[in-house]
Amino acid sequence: MNRFAVVAFAVAGFLLLDQTSGRAAEKVTLIHSVPQLTSLFSFGSSIPIEMGFWKEEGLDVEALPAPGAAAAIQLVVGGRATAAIANPSSEMISVQKGSTIKFYYSAQRGDIFGVGLPEGSGLSALADLKGKSIGVTSFASGGTIYAKGLLSEAGLSENDYTLVEIGVGARAAAALKSNQVQALSMYDEAYAQLAQVGLRMSKIIRDPRAKNYISGSIVVQNEDLQKRRAMLIGLARGIAKGQIFQETNPEAAVRIHWKIYPQTAPRGGVTQEEVAKAVEVNRASTKLVSRDALGTDRFGDMPRERMEDFQRYLVTTGVLPKQIGVDAYYTEDLIPEINKFDEGAIVALAKGYVAK
Repeated sequence: MNRFAVVAFAVAGFLLLDQTSGRAAEKVTLIHSVPQLTSLFSFGSSIPIEMGFWKEEGLDVEALPAPGAAAAIQLVVGGRATAAIANPSSEMISVQKGSTIKFYYSAQRGDIFGVGLPEGSGLSALADLKGKSIGVTSFASGGTIYAKGLLSEAGLSENDYTLVEIGVGARAAAALKSNQVQALSMYDEAYAQLAQVGLRMSKIIRDPRAKNYISGSIVVQNEDLQKRRAMLIGLARGIAKGQIFQETNPEAAVRIHWKIYPQTAPRGGVTQEEVAKAVEVNRASTKLVSRDALGTDRFGDMPRERMEDFQRYLVTTGVLPKQIGVDAYYTEDLIPEINKFDEGAIVALAKGYVAK
């Protein structure tokens, strides 16, 4: 082989390698439907980034927050995000309005919402909320939809109460302390955060009809289920590994999250006490993100009969106008492939991890 042939071969090899690398690092924008990406959601953000779970799948994922499920889903519908981890009720509303989207993996399976009645408020039942203001994290959040359905069952119309957008954390605490709102409709993590600053609920009322409620599920455009199948499997598999890691080593999960997203760390600095507080808050959702949350021994699935029951609940509460075939909302076609990995290896990795 002459000199020029060698050079040409080397250049061709370099270009091939570069093209392969380009394909391997597929850009993905993942939107979480929460106003603040706290360490509770490290399984779907910081852990797969730090531990290289997404990189192993050939993905370069950027995980970002959004005000709520409706907002996150609209970014997917409009093509401005690859995927959203969002409350499926908002996705189902969008589908019935004509959007061509589906969810294919559920990271949080179970009811995370409830209407909270603060200690010392004198409130003891939903009927007591007539004429009251109820705080929600966002008007686009699943908690807003949940409150309307639950209060309707209690005999209250939307004219009987006022929903107020108060965010989470310090802003939510201030709204409660100042009596801007007298009750709340939030999720488990938000209630746990408020309890740590002395704002406890005497009662958190949940809807018994929501026993098959699902929350954080990956929503994508229908066409991507075929065109970008490998990417979607890798995205969800990285999250499943993150779920195992977070459950196995919750302290490391918090420290990793604050490293990757320093803006979410305590303003006073990362201390063992602050880490312990975050672990306690996150523990409220441990069961919901576990492999066996539904007794199926698989990550991310939603058995059809449960999905049908979930839709009936949403129709009964007026969230959805009618029942349709649930296949329009979701697919489980990718679940077997997503679950193909060595869980024991991830457990060992998490147990041996030392935060840097």
